[in-house]
Amino acid sequence: MDNENPQKKFKVHISDEDFFSNEEIPTEQASSNVRKRFVVNIDENSNSIPVQDDTPKYNGEIYFSGRKPVKPVESNPKPEQRQEQVKPVAKKTVQKKKKKASRSFGTVCICFVVAFTVILSAVALTCINDILAISRNDDLVTVNIPAEATTDDIIDILSENGLVKQKLFCKLFYKAFDTVKNINKKNVKAPVYLSGVYYVEKNMGLEGFLTEFKQSQSANQTVTLTFQEGWTAYQMFERLEKFGVCSKERLLASLNSAEFENSFLKEIANDPSRTSKLEGYFFPETYEFFEDSDPNSVIRKFLAEYEERWTDEYEARAKELGMTRDQIMILASIIQREAANNEQMGLVSSVLYNRLRHPVSWPTLGCDSTQDYITNYVSPNVNAAEALTYSQAYNTYNIQGLPPGPICNPGDAAIKAALYPDDTDYYYFRHDKYGKIYMAKTQSEHDANGNLVLRANSAK
Repeated sequence: MDNENPQKKFKVHISDEDFFSNEEIPTEQASSNVRKRFVVNIDENSNSIPVQDDTPKYNGEIYFSGRKPVKPVESNPKPEQRQEQVKPVAKKTVQKKKKKASRSFGTVCICFVVAFTVILSAVALTCINDILAISRNDDLVTVNIPAEATTDDIIDILSENGLVKQKLFCKLFYKAFDTVKNINKKNVKAPVYLSGVYYVEKNMGLEGFLTEFKQSQSANQTVTLTFQEGWTAYQMFERLEKFGVCSKERLLASLNSAEFENSFLKEIANDPSRTSKLEGYFFPETYEFFEDSDPNSVIRKFLAEYEERWTDEYEARAKELGMTRDQIMILASIIQREAANNEQMGLVSSVLYNRLRHPVSWPTLGCDSTQDYITNYVSPNVNAAEALTYSQAYNTYNIQGLPPGPICNPGDAAIKAALYPDDTDYYYFRHDKYGKIYMAKTQSEHDANGNLVLRANSAK
Protein backbone atom coordinates (compact mmCIF):
# COMPACT_ATOMS: atom_id res chain seq x y z
CA MET A 1 0.00 0.00 0.00
CA ASP A 2 2.88 2.29 0.79
CA ASN A 3 4.30 1.77 -2.64
CA GLU A 4 0.95 2.17 -4.29
CA ASN A 5 0.23 5.37 -2.57
CA PRO A 6 3.29 7.42 -2.72
CA GLN A 7 3.26 10.79 -0.99
CA LYS A 8 2.32 13.68 -3.19
CA LYS A 9 4.09 16.95 -3.10
CA PHE A 10 2.32 20.36 -3.11
CA LYS A 11 4.02 23.58 -3.77
CA VAL A 12 3.18 26.39 -1.39
CA HIS A 13 4.37 30.00 -1.74
CA ILE A 14 5.04 31.81 1.49
CA SER A 15 5.90 35.52 1.61
CA ASP A 16 8.65 36.96 3.72
CA GLU A 17 6.10 38.01 6.27
CA ASP A 18 5.03 34.33 6.81
CA PHE A 19 6.90 31.83 8.90
CA PHE A 20 9.40 29.04 7.89
CA SER A 21 9.11 25.31 8.47
CA ASN A 22 11.29 23.40 10.90
CA GLU A 23 13.86 22.80 8.29
CA GLU A 24 17.11 24.51 8.83
CA ILE A 25 17.88 27.26 6.38
CA PRO A 26 21.30 28.42 5.82
CA THR A 27 21.84 31.90 7.21
CA GLU A 28 23.42 33.23 4.06
CA GLN A 29 20.53 31.95 1.94
CA ALA A 30 17.96 33.44 4.31
CA SER A 31 19.54 36.87 4.21
CA SER A 32 20.02 36.97 0.45
CA ASN A 33 16.54 35.88 -0.56
CA VAL A 34 13.59 37.92 0.64
CA ARG A 35 11.06 35.40 -0.51
CA LYS A 36 11.70 31.56 -0.45
CA ARG A 37 9.96 28.63 -1.97
CA PHE A 38 9.42 25.55 0.19
CA VAL A 39 8.12 22.07 -0.54
CA VAL A 40 5.82 20.52 2.02
CA ASN A 41 4.96 16.83 2.01
CA ILE A 42 1.38 16.10 2.97
CA ASP A 43 0.11 12.58 3.48
CA GLU A 44 -3.21 12.19 1.77
CA ASN A 45 -4.02 9.09 3.85
CA SER A 46 -3.56 10.88 7.09
CA ASN A 47 -6.68 10.40 9.18
CA SER A 48 -5.78 13.15 11.56
CA ILE A 49 -8.27 15.96 11.54
CA PRO A 50 -6.97 19.20 12.74
CA VAL A 51 -8.72 20.43 15.79
CA GLN A 52 -9.70 24.09 15.71
CA ASP A 53 -8.06 25.88 18.55
CA ASP A 54 -8.07 29.60 18.96
CA THR A 55 -5.13 29.49 21.32
CA PRO A 56 -1.95 30.36 19.42
CA LYS A 57 0.70 27.72 19.75
CA TYR A 58 4.37 28.03 19.29
CA ASN A 59 5.55 25.62 16.61
CA GLY A 60 9.07 26.83 16.27
CA GLU A 61 8.23 29.68 13.92
CA ILE A 62 10.91 32.20 13.13
CA TYR A 63 9.95 35.91 12.58
CA PHE A 64 11.92 38.53 10.68
CA SER A 65 13.17 41.61 12.53
CA GLY A 66 10.66 41.21 15.28
CA ARG A 67 7.69 41.46 12.90
CA LYS A 68 4.51 39.88 14.09
CA PRO A 69 2.58 37.49 11.89
CA VAL A 70 -0.33 38.99 10.03
CA LYS A 71 -3.33 37.34 8.64
CA PRO A 72 -3.01 36.69 4.91
CA VAL A 73 -5.28 38.89 2.80
CA GLU A 74 -7.52 37.10 0.37
CA SER A 75 -7.17 38.07 -3.24
CA ASN A 76 -10.91 38.71 -3.56
CA PRO A 77 -12.16 39.81 -0.15
CA LYS A 78 -15.81 40.00 0.64
CA PRO A 79 -17.52 43.39 0.53
CA GLU A 80 -17.62 43.53 4.30
CA GLN A 81 -13.90 42.88 4.45
CA ARG A 82 -13.16 45.52 1.78
CA GLN A 83 -15.03 48.09 3.78
CA GLU A 84 -13.11 47.21 6.91
CA GLN A 85 -9.84 47.52 5.06
CA VAL A 86 -10.74 50.92 3.55
CA LYS A 87 -11.96 52.47 6.79
CA PRO A 88 -8.59 53.50 8.20
CA VAL A 89 -7.63 55.15 4.90
CA ALA A 90 -10.94 57.02 4.64
CA LYS A 91 -10.61 58.25 8.20
CA LYS A 92 -7.17 59.69 7.51
CA THR A 93 -8.49 61.38 4.35
CA VAL A 94 -11.34 63.01 6.26
CA GLN A 95 -8.93 64.22 8.89
CA LYS A 96 -6.69 65.71 6.21
CA LYS A 97 -9.68 67.42 4.60
CA LYS A 98 -10.77 68.79 7.96
CA LYS A 99 -7.32 70.15 8.61
CA LYS A 100 -7.20 71.67 5.10
CA ALA A 101 -10.67 73.20 5.52
CA SER A 102 -9.65 74.57 8.90
CA ARG A 103 -6.54 76.13 7.42
CA SER A 104 -8.63 77.62 4.53
CA PHE A 105 -11.17 79.06 6.96
CA GLY A 106 -8.40 80.59 9.02
CA THR A 107 -6.87 82.14 5.91
CA VAL A 108 -10.24 83.59 4.86
CA CYS A 109 -10.74 85.05 8.34
CA ILE A 110 -7.33 86.69 8.28
CA CYS A 111 -7.95 88.11 4.80
CA PHE A 112 -11.34 89.42 5.90
CA VAL A 113 -9.88 91.10 8.98
CA VAL A 114 -7.10 92.68 6.90
CA ALA A 115 -9.55 93.86 4.23
CA PHE A 116 -11.94 95.23 6.84
CA THR A 117 -9.11 97.08 8.54
CA VAL A 118 -7.97 98.60 5.25
CA ILE A 119 -11.50 99.66 4.34
CA LEU A 120 -12.14 101.09 7.78
CA SER A 121 -8.89 103.04 7.63
CA ALA A 122 -9.77 104.40 4.19
CA VAL A 123 -13.21 105.48 5.38
CA ALA A 124 -11.71 107.12 8.46
CA LEU A 125 -9.22 109.04 6.32
CA THR A 126 -12.02 110.13 4.00
CA CYS A 127 -14.07 111.38 6.95
CA ILE A 128 -11.14 113.38 8.28
CA ASN A 129 -10.47 114.75 4.81
CA ASP A 130 -14.08 115.91 4.50
CA ILE A 131 -13.69 118.00 7.64
CA LEU A 132 -10.16 119.32 7.14
CA ALA A 133 -9.66 118.92 3.36
CA ILE A 134 -5.97 118.18 3.92
CA SER A 135 -5.18 116.48 0.62
CA ARG A 136 -7.43 118.51 -1.68
CA ASN A 137 -6.48 121.18 -4.17
CA ASP A 138 -7.87 124.69 -4.59
CA ASP A 139 -9.90 124.05 -7.75
CA LEU A 140 -13.12 126.06 -7.95
CA VAL A 141 -16.47 124.28 -7.89
CA THR A 142 -19.82 125.92 -8.60
CA VAL A 143 -22.46 125.20 -5.95
CA ASN A 144 -26.09 126.30 -6.15
CA ILE A 145 -27.69 126.81 -2.75
CA PRO A 146 -31.51 127.00 -2.84
CA ALA A 147 -33.62 129.22 -0.63
CA GLU A 148 -34.33 128.05 2.94
CA ALA A 149 -31.74 125.28 2.75
CA THR A 150 -30.86 123.53 6.01
CA THR A 151 -27.42 122.29 7.03
CA ASP A 152 -28.36 118.74 6.06
CA ASP A 153 -29.60 119.99 2.67
CA ILE A 154 -26.32 121.78 2.06
CA ILE A 155 -24.24 118.73 3.02
CA ASP A 156 -26.29 116.71 0.51
CA ILE A 157 -25.52 119.35 -2.14
CA LEU A 158 -21.83 119.27 -1.24
CA SER A 159 -21.88 115.49 -1.60
CA GLU A 160 -23.54 115.72 -5.03
CA ASN A 161 -20.79 118.10 -6.14
CA GLY A 162 -18.01 115.81 -4.86
CA LEU A 163 -16.92 118.19 -2.09
CA VAL A 164 -17.58 115.68 0.70
CA LYS A 165 -17.45 111.88 0.48
CA GLN A 166 -19.04 110.77 3.76
CA LYS A 167 -22.14 112.94 4.07
CA LEU A 168 -23.66 110.95 6.96
CA PHE A 169 -20.50 111.38 9.01
CA CYS A 170 -20.42 115.11 8.15
CA LYS A 171 -24.00 115.54 9.35
CA LEU A 172 -23.29 113.75 12.62
CA PHE A 173 -20.03 115.65 13.10
CA TYR A 174 -21.67 119.02 12.53
CA LYS A 175 -24.50 118.27 14.96
CA ALA A 176 -22.03 117.17 17.62
CA PHE A 177 -19.79 120.19 16.98
CA ASP A 178 -22.72 122.59 17.03
CA THR A 179 -24.04 121.06 20.26
CA VAL A 180 -20.69 121.46 22.00
CA LYS A 181 -20.25 125.01 20.68
CA ASN A 182 -23.66 126.13 21.94
CA ILE A 183 -23.79 124.05 25.12
CA ASN A 184 -24.03 127.09 27.41
CA LYS A 185 -26.26 129.17 25.12
CA LYS A 186 -30.02 129.47 25.26
CA ASN A 187 -32.51 129.76 22.39
CA VAL A 188 -29.97 128.84 19.76
CA LYS A 189 -31.43 129.36 16.30
CA ALA A 190 -30.67 127.24 13.28
CA PRO A 191 -28.14 128.87 10.92
CA VAL A 192 -29.53 130.85 7.99
CA TYR A 193 -27.89 130.28 4.63
CA LEU A 194 -28.10 132.70 1.72
CA SER A 195 -29.29 131.17 -1.51
CA GLY A 196 -27.41 131.67 -4.75
CA VAL A 197 -24.59 130.36 -6.87
CA TYR A 198 -21.27 130.10 -5.02
CA TYR A 199 -17.77 129.44 -6.27
CA VAL A 200 -15.91 127.53 -3.58
CA GLU A 201 -12.50 125.89 -3.43
CA LYS A 202 -12.22 122.16 -2.79
CA ASN A 203 -9.78 122.63 0.09
CA MET A 204 -12.09 124.79 2.22
CA GLY A 205 -13.37 121.90 4.37
CA LEU A 206 -16.86 121.43 5.77
CA GLU A 207 -16.80 124.36 8.18
CA GLY A 208 -15.40 126.63 5.46
CA PHE A 209 -18.19 125.70 3.06
CA LEU A 210 -20.93 126.33 5.62
CA THR A 211 -19.42 129.63 6.67
CA GLU A 212 -19.21 130.72 3.03
CA PHE A 213 -22.94 130.16 2.57
CA LYS A 214 -23.91 131.95 5.77
CA GLN A 215 -22.56 135.36 4.91
CA SER A 216 -21.70 137.42 1.90
CA GLN A 217 -18.12 137.97 0.92
CA SER A 218 -16.50 141.27 1.83
CA ALA A 219 -13.41 143.17 0.85
CA ASN A 220 -11.51 146.19 2.04
CA GLN A 221 -11.93 148.34 -1.05
CA THR A 222 -15.30 149.58 -2.30
CA VAL A 223 -16.45 150.68 -5.75
CA THR A 224 -19.29 153.13 -6.44
CA LEU A 225 -21.12 152.57 -9.74
CA THR A 226 -24.14 154.17 -11.41
CA PHE A 227 -26.37 152.19 -13.78
CA GLN A 228 -28.50 153.91 -16.37
CA GLU A 229 -32.23 153.36 -16.73
CA GLY A 230 -33.01 150.93 -19.50
CA TRP A 231 -29.80 148.90 -19.21
CA THR A 232 -30.08 145.16 -19.50
CA ALA A 233 -28.64 142.77 -16.92
CA TYR A 234 -25.89 141.92 -19.43
CA GLN A 235 -24.82 145.58 -19.65
CA MET A 236 -24.81 145.88 -15.87
CA PHE A 237 -22.70 142.76 -15.48
CA GLU A 238 -20.13 144.01 -17.95
CA ARG A 239 -19.76 147.21 -15.95
CA LEU A 240 -19.40 145.28 -12.69
CA GLU A 241 -16.67 143.14 -14.21
CA LYS A 242 -14.88 146.15 -15.66
CA PHE A 243 -14.52 147.76 -12.23
CA GLY A 244 -13.46 144.59 -10.40
CA VAL A 245 -16.66 143.94 -8.46
CA CYS A 246 -17.43 140.50 -9.88
CA SER A 247 -16.90 138.62 -13.12
CA LYS A 248 -19.66 138.59 -15.70
CA GLU A 249 -19.44 134.82 -15.92
CA ARG A 250 -20.22 134.35 -12.24
CA LEU A 251 -23.03 136.90 -12.32
CA LEU A 252 -24.66 135.17 -15.30
CA ALA A 253 -24.37 131.80 -13.56
CA SER A 254 -26.11 133.21 -10.52
CA LEU A 255 -28.68 134.98 -12.67
CA ASN A 256 -29.66 131.78 -14.48
CA SER A 257 -29.37 129.23 -11.68
CA ALA A 258 -29.78 130.80 -8.26
CA GLU A 259 -33.00 131.04 -6.30
CA PHE A 260 -33.45 134.18 -4.24
CA GLU A 261 -35.68 134.79 -1.24
CA ASN A 262 -37.68 137.73 -2.61
CA SER A 263 -41.35 136.85 -2.37
CA PHE A 264 -42.41 138.57 -5.61
CA LEU A 265 -40.16 136.22 -7.62
CA LYS A 266 -42.35 133.29 -6.56
CA GLU A 267 -45.24 134.86 -8.47
CA ILE A 268 -43.31 134.61 -11.75
CA ALA A 269 -43.89 131.37 -13.62
CA ASN A 270 -40.91 129.40 -14.90
CA ASP A 271 -41.04 129.94 -18.64
CA PRO A 272 -38.26 128.37 -20.77
CA SER A 273 -38.82 131.00 -23.46
CA ARG A 274 -38.01 133.76 -20.95
CA THR A 275 -34.40 134.94 -20.90
CA SER A 276 -34.27 135.36 -17.12
CA LYS A 277 -36.66 135.60 -14.22
CA LEU A 278 -34.62 138.50 -12.77
CA GLU A 279 -34.28 140.67 -15.87
CA GLY A 280 -36.25 143.85 -15.25
CA TYR A 281 -35.81 143.77 -11.46
CA PHE A 282 -32.30 145.25 -11.19
CA PHE A 283 -33.30 148.75 -10.30
CA PRO A 284 -31.05 151.31 -12.04
CA GLU A 285 -29.42 153.45 -9.36
CA THR A 286 -26.04 154.31 -7.84
CA TYR A 287 -24.60 151.51 -5.73
CA GLU A 288 -21.53 150.88 -3.61
CA PHE A 289 -19.96 147.42 -3.93
CA PHE A 290 -16.98 145.66 -2.43
CA GLU A 291 -14.27 144.60 -4.81
CA ASP A 292 -14.25 140.86 -5.55
CA SER A 293 -17.78 140.52 -4.26
CA ASP A 294 -19.80 137.36 -4.26
CA PRO A 295 -22.24 137.42 -7.22
CA ASN A 296 -25.18 136.60 -4.98
CA SER A 297 -24.57 139.62 -2.76
CA VAL A 298 -24.44 141.88 -5.84
CA ILE A 299 -27.74 140.59 -7.19
CA ARG A 300 -29.35 140.83 -3.74
CA LYS A 301 -28.38 144.48 -3.58
CA PHE A 302 -30.20 145.18 -6.86
CA LEU A 303 -33.30 143.23 -5.82
CA ALA A 304 -33.43 144.88 -2.39
CA GLU A 305 -33.40 148.31 -4.03
CA TYR A 306 -36.18 147.31 -6.38
CA GLU A 307 -38.40 146.08 -3.53
CA GLU A 308 -38.02 149.45 -1.82
CA ARG A 309 -39.08 151.25 -5.00
CA TRP A 310 -42.16 149.10 -5.58
CA THR A 311 -44.66 150.66 -3.20
CA ASP A 312 -48.03 149.56 -1.89
CA GLU A 313 -49.55 152.19 -4.17
CA TYR A 314 -48.00 150.48 -7.17
CA GLU A 315 -49.31 147.12 -6.02
CA ALA A 316 -52.83 148.46 -5.60
CA ARG A 317 -52.76 150.21 -8.99
CA ALA A 318 -51.63 147.04 -10.77
CA LYS A 319 -54.56 145.15 -9.28
CA GLU A 320 -56.89 147.97 -10.34
CA LEU A 321 -55.65 147.55 -13.93
CA GLY A 322 -56.15 143.80 -13.70
CA MET A 323 -52.45 143.16 -14.26
CA THR A 324 -49.74 141.38 -12.31
CA ARG A 325 -46.58 143.06 -11.12
CA ASP A 326 -44.59 141.14 -13.71
CA GLN A 327 -46.87 142.34 -16.54
CA ILE A 328 -46.39 145.92 -15.38
CA MET A 329 -42.60 145.44 -15.37
CA ILE A 330 -42.64 143.94 -18.88
CA LEU A 331 -44.69 146.86 -20.13
CA ALA A 332 -42.48 149.36 -18.30
CA SER A 333 -39.35 147.87 -19.86
CA ILE A 334 -40.79 148.32 -23.37
CA ILE A 335 -41.82 151.89 -22.56
CA GLN A 336 -38.30 152.55 -21.24
CA ARG A 337 -36.70 151.41 -24.50
CA GLU A 338 -39.26 152.93 -26.90
CA ALA A 339 -39.57 156.40 -25.39
CA ALA A 340 -36.83 158.93 -26.11
CA ASN A 341 -37.35 160.68 -22.77
CA ASN A 342 -39.54 160.69 -19.69
CA GLU A 343 -42.05 163.09 -21.21
CA GLN A 344 -42.87 160.65 -24.02
CA MET A 345 -43.43 157.67 -21.75
CA GLY A 346 -47.12 158.38 -21.06
CA LEU A 347 -47.83 158.58 -24.81
CA VAL A 348 -45.97 155.37 -25.61
CA SER A 349 -47.76 153.65 -22.76
CA SER A 350 -51.15 154.74 -24.13
CA VAL A 351 -50.40 153.22 -27.55
CA LEU A 352 -49.40 149.90 -25.97
CA TYR A 353 -52.49 149.82 -23.77
CA ASN A 354 -54.77 150.69 -26.70
CA ARG A 355 -53.40 147.74 -28.66
CA LEU A 356 -53.58 145.36 -25.69
CA ARG A 357 -57.20 146.35 -25.05
CA HIS A 358 -58.22 145.64 -28.64
CA PRO A 359 -56.55 142.33 -29.50
CA VAL A 360 -58.91 141.58 -32.37
CA SER A 361 -57.97 144.73 -34.26
CA TRP A 362 -54.43 144.88 -32.90
CA PRO A 363 -53.18 141.37 -32.10
CA THR A 364 -49.53 142.42 -31.90
CA LEU A 365 -47.60 145.27 -30.27
CA GLY A 366 -45.16 145.61 -33.18
CA CYS A 367 -42.21 146.99 -31.17
CA ASP A 368 -38.68 146.89 -32.57
CA SER A 369 -37.16 147.09 -29.09
CA THR A 370 -38.19 143.56 -28.11
CA GLN A 371 -36.38 142.00 -31.05
CA ASP A 372 -33.35 144.27 -30.63
CA TYR A 373 -33.02 143.08 -27.03
CA ILE A 374 -32.51 139.49 -28.18
CA THR A 375 -30.25 140.36 -31.09
CA ASN A 376 -27.95 142.82 -29.31
CA TYR A 377 -27.76 141.53 -25.74
CA VAL A 378 -29.07 137.99 -25.33
CA SER A 379 -27.82 136.12 -28.41
CA PRO A 380 -24.10 136.89 -27.77
CA ASN A 381 -24.41 135.24 -24.34
CA VAL A 382 -26.33 132.06 -25.21
CA ASN A 383 -26.04 129.19 -27.69
CA ALA A 384 -27.66 129.20 -31.13
CA ALA A 385 -30.65 127.06 -30.13
CA GLU A 386 -31.48 129.31 -27.17
CA ALA A 387 -31.04 132.42 -29.29
CA LEU A 388 -33.55 131.08 -31.82
CA THR A 389 -36.08 130.24 -29.10
CA TYR A 390 -35.81 133.68 -27.53
CA SER A 391 -35.92 135.44 -30.89
CA GLN A 392 -39.23 133.82 -31.74
CA ALA A 393 -40.72 134.37 -28.29
CA TYR A 394 -39.81 138.08 -28.13
CA ASN A 395 -40.80 139.02 -31.67
CA THR A 396 -43.79 141.29 -30.98
CA TYR A 397 -44.54 141.52 -34.69
CA ASN A 398 -45.53 137.85 -34.62
CA ILE A 399 -46.63 137.02 -31.09
CA GLN A 400 -49.84 138.23 -29.50
CA GLY A 401 -49.65 140.49 -26.46
CA LEU A 402 -46.63 140.94 -24.22
CA PRO A 403 -43.33 139.08 -24.60
CA PRO A 404 -42.39 136.45 -21.94
CA GLY A 405 -40.34 138.86 -19.81
CA PRO A 406 -38.92 142.39 -19.48
CA ILE A 407 -36.37 143.52 -22.06
CA CYS A 408 -34.42 145.84 -19.75
CA ASN A 409 -34.42 147.27 -16.23
CA PRO A 410 -36.79 150.25 -16.22
CA GLY A 411 -36.56 153.26 -13.94
CA ASP A 412 -39.21 154.78 -11.79
CA ALA A 413 -40.61 157.04 -14.55
CA ALA A 414 -41.22 154.05 -16.86
CA ILE A 415 -42.87 152.07 -14.08
CA LYS A 416 -45.21 154.97 -13.32
CA ALA A 417 -46.01 155.34 -17.03
CA ALA A 418 -46.93 151.66 -17.17
CA LEU A 419 -49.22 152.13 -14.17
CA TYR A 420 -50.67 155.48 -15.29
CA PRO A 421 -50.77 155.70 -19.12
CA ASP A 422 -52.00 158.80 -20.92
CA ASP A 423 -55.58 158.68 -22.15
CA THR A 424 -55.33 158.86 -25.97
CA ASP A 425 -56.72 157.33 -29.16
CA TYR A 426 -53.28 156.72 -30.64
CA TYR A 427 -52.26 153.34 -32.04
CA TYR A 428 -48.99 154.34 -33.76
CA PHE A 429 -45.87 156.34 -33.07
CA ARG A 430 -42.54 157.05 -34.79
CA HIS A 431 -39.26 158.78 -33.92
CA ASP A 432 -36.79 160.71 -35.95
CA LYS A 433 -33.07 160.61 -35.25
CA TYR A 434 -33.37 163.54 -32.89
CA GLY A 435 -35.83 161.70 -30.66
CA LYS A 436 -38.92 163.62 -31.67
CA ILE A 437 -42.07 161.46 -31.48
CA TYR A 438 -44.82 161.39 -34.15
CA MET A 439 -48.20 160.02 -32.98
CA ALA A 440 -50.96 158.62 -35.23
CA LYS A 441 -54.45 157.12 -34.89
CA THR A 442 -54.69 155.43 -38.28
CA GLN A 443 -52.38 153.63 -40.70
CA SER A 444 -52.61 156.49 -43.21
CA GLU A 445 -51.54 159.01 -40.57
CA HIS A 446 -48.74 156.73 -39.59
CA ASP A 447 -47.51 156.49 -43.18
CA ALA A 448 -47.63 160.29 -43.50
CA ASN A 449 -45.56 160.55 -40.34
CA GLY A 450 -43.05 158.27 -41.99
CA ASN A 451 -42.46 160.87 -44.69
CA LEU A 452 -41.97 163.52 -42.02
CA VAL A 453 -39.37 161.34 -40.30
CA LEU A 454 -37.47 160.89 -43.57
CA ARG A 455 -37.36 164.65 -44.11
CA ALA A 456 -36.20 165.28 -40.56
CA ASN A 457 -33.48 162.69 -40.80
CA SER A 458 -32.22 164.00 -44.12
CA ALA A 459 -32.20 167.61 -43.04
CA LYS A 460 -28.87 169.13 -42.15
